Amino acid sequence: MGYLKADVRAELLLNAAIKVMQSEGYAAVTARKIAQQSGAAVGHINRHFASLSQLKCQAFLAIVHEKSAEHKAVSEALSGTEAVLALLDAGDKKTRDIEIWREVSVLAHQDRALHEIFVYALNLWHSMLSEVIRHNHLRCHDTAPATAWRLIALVLGQDLLAMHNVIDGDESVLRGNLLHLIQLELLPDTSAR
Repeated sequence: MGYLKADVRAELLLNAAIKVMQSEGYAAVTARKIAQQSGAAVGHINRHFASLSQLKCQAFLAIVHEKSAEHKAVSEALSGTEAVLALLDAGDKKTRDIEIWREVSVLAHQDRALHEIFVYALNLWHSMLSEVIRHNHLRCHDTAPATAWRLIALVLGQDLLAMHNVIDGDESVLRGNLLHLIQLELLPDTSAR
């Protein structure tokens, strides 16, 4: 590969890491695979990133931002509880995205930098969900932030139970449980209209 400016090469390496991560998972991202995907030498990784771990963390963060923007756009096109559901329901989403999320949730306990990014991703999700609840004038039993955490907890808990075959992992069952909790937690605020 010819000469590239440092920022261009760093972006090339980051994009390669994202592609490998999205196709094979977080742990599967290796320096060799990044080099193959990008056409760059393995040594370039350490020239542009403090470590392979830092590059992987940045790749996961980029995926989080991309998925957040996608979910936000879908949610903004909807109203009421459907907007909330758009931020919570994996439904027809790619299973690879869910698998990466699951993998990172486990690996985050072993890597402080990854843990910080995972917590950031959870807080970003929470912030978006709280805002959608407020924006759509949905009445909560307490506060939008508390309700958002309970809804997120249900999604994560159901996913964990389904992953371990403790509950039926059928999407319609999981979605039905989620819709039930949304109906219990959120009611249209008629005074806001």
